[in-house]
Amino acid sequence: MSDANKPPGPPGTGGNENSYFENDVLKPEFVRREDMEPVAEQMARDGLNMTQLNRFFRHCRRIEFRLRRKETTWDETRPEVQKLSAHAADAYGKGQKVPASFKKFIDDNVSRTRTERDFIGGFMEHFETLMGFASLYAKKGQRG
Repeated sequence: MSDANKPPGPPGTGGNENSYFENDVLKPEFVRREDMEPVAEQMARDGLNMTQLNRFFRHCRRIEFRLRRKETTWDETRPEVQKLSAHAADAYGKGQKVPASFKKFIDDNVSRTRTERDFIGGFMEHFETLMGFASLYAKKGQRG
């Protein structure tokens, strides 16, 4: 099958998805085991470890909590979400503390996140799923 005829890969792997939602509901491929477990397994094979993954996830969770508690607005927070790509690039560039596949995951999902709902109901649900499956494969407590 030629590259032009291949279906897009799972979310966060370079597919051409542009929204987390379809008919106002989160698309299943963002949380479905058969889509997300292989992504997590590949990132672990690429060298992603739980230390770095947890660092990014905790940062995102703090953003989410501030939004949910109405301590900040989406307009105030959006630049912080957009900077996640810069943080991933920095971690990748500094001795590849994160693999290119994780950097791409962050880049793809930051570009897909346009609203508070996208972030909380799409990005965070998707990232939480990745975290769950990564715990099966990624090394724990090691620096990249």
